[in-house]
Amino acid sequence: MARLITRRGFLTGSVLFVAGAATACSTGDPLARSGDASSSGGAKITLNHWYHEYGEEGTQQAAMRYAEEFTRANPDIAVKVSWIPGDYATKWTAAVLTDEGPDVYEVNDVSPNMVQAKQVAPLDDVLGPEKSDFNPAVLEPYTWGGEVYAIPMIIDPKLFFYRKSLFAEAGVTVPTSFAELIDAAKRLTKGKQKGLFVGNEGIGDLERVIPWSNGNMLVEDRKIVFNDPKVIEALVAVKELYDSKSLLLGYTTDWWDPGALISGAAAMQWLGMWAVPGLTDAIGDDFGVFPVPPFDADGRSVVDMGGWVQVVNGKSKHLEAAKKYVRWLWVENKQVQTDWSLGYGFHIPPRISAAAAADKLQTGPAKEILDASSEHGVKQPALWTPEVRQPYTDAVTDIVKKGADPAKTLAAAAERSQDILDRVPVL
Repeated sequence: MARLITRRGFLTGSVLFVAGAATACSTGDPLARSGDASSSGGAKITLNHWYHEYGEEGTQQAAMRYAEEFTRANPDIAVKVSWIPGDYATKWTAAVLTDEGPDVYEVNDVSPNMVQAKQVAPLDDVLGPEKSDFNPAVLEPYTWGGEVYAIPMIIDPKLFFYRKSLFAEAGVTVPTSFAELIDAAKRLTKGKQKGLFVGNEGIGDLERVIPWSNGNMLVEDRKIVFNDPKVIEALVAVKELYDSKSLLLGYTTDWWDPGALISGAAAMQWLGMWAVPGLTDAIGDDFGVFPVPPFDADGRSVVDMGGWVQVVNGKSKHLEAAKKYVRWLWVENKQVQTDWSLGYGFHIPPRISAAAAADKLQTGPAKEILDASSEHGVKQPALWTPEVRQPYTDAVTDIVKKGADPAKTLAAAAERSQDILDRVPVL
């Protein structure tokens, strides 16, 4: 879930749930150890479950309610819910280096290094027969050596949103190619209104999704493939868009917040599904959505499938109990999936059957996003890790913003990325 305009929480630190009872059990230190059986009302073990600090109001209370329901059904297992503010990634990365890290925690990516260090455990037994009810494109990046190491919690599709009234005024139709997207952005730019907002620095996810729409996934198997004419072609077009002066830059909030689209500062915006309720409240039905269009006649449409996943710490002292908890929470309990995805924010439940049964996803832009995700959803490849992609990101900045030679710049970056990738463990 994206960080929204406000962030609220009614307590800090952690709460311990024991057979339905809740007790504040830390002084705000998210790295504090879980309570033991002597402080857990007779429970044999205590699981520590870390969440990052979600932006949607009500999520913290929901997480604690789920833990309470689980402990009521499983009184021998206490659950300590820890709500982690600030730089969550740095905190969980440090915590799982020790034997006292959380038993269950959230991440966006699972790397081979995490698998090798036993920071995550294989979860095929947790998925069980329900595995076929999870979107395979979402599971694939968390699969190593034929085993799945994460359970999706929410799916956050990202695509283009647009103001219907501004399109009508400018005589613009939904783009069907990247060239048409550039043309639309230019025609929609007038006065203080810019045609498109993709992020305050002007590139954002375009560095990834436009090559995808031109048929190159940047990395395939264990080979870097972005040193390729199709990627050069895509980035030259991104530079054309950047140079057109039709991009909104330096707005008061960034791409994840729909404020620029609501205010009319931009006529189109790269945005996530989470923005649908806020847009509906602010501008009614004056917005639509469309995937990244095929780059050209030989390309393909793309919806970028983001989201959070749940992992079990492979070094947990209570591995089987943690797996039991995660299976109850994110596999068996479709009611929890639907509540977590749609009760507070706006996301797609990861089980296909849960998404198909969700009333809120059956009409309007939500239905369009659900259908587009099913047809055009693409998930970042598993080996496109932050370390592997950094040389590419730097190269894109040099090409788009500084006019560097695309072929030479990508070739040099590809060598650096391949060298990093070659050091990633083979599983």
